[in-house]
Amino acid sequence: MHCGIDCTSILFTLRQSAHASALFADELIRQVTIEGAERGLLFLRIRDEARMRIAAYQTLYESSLAFAVRKAVQGEEEKNVLEARIKEMMSDRREKLKYIAELQERADSSDAINEERWTAMKKKQVQEIKSLKELYKNQTKQLQEALAPPPGFVRPA
Repeated sequence: MHCGIDCTSILFTLRQSAHASALFADELIRQVTIEGAERGLLFLRIRDEARMRIAAYQTLYESSLAFAVRKAVQGEEEKNVLEARIKEMMSDRREKLKYIAELQERADSSDAINEERWTAMKKKQVQEIKSLKELYKNQTKQLQEALAPPPGFVRPA
């Protein structure tokens, strides 16, 4: 127990006072019993019930204190388990973030490779289209030359 004042000296003073009161009460009960037996027995009964009540309160206090200690220990254990779980989850998170970074890097490099392929393929298609257009022009020219009337030919009207 922690308090701002010196608890030990207060408890010592209270125990001394309680002990003195008990001695005084016992002497008082003895004198009352001498004067009247019934009245003395009633005082004895009251004193015994008070002692039993104090003992019950003391037992209740001790069991409450033991319960509080058990709960504090249990809370500390649970806290340690949760802290360990947090560390494990943080480690797992770091690993997954690494894995995500690797996948992102792969995807980026794959995108770059695919972009290069796309660019090369597009260039090739443009060249092919140019060569096909050139071929078309040449073949069209050749066809027109082949179908053209010989020089000096006049069409009859």
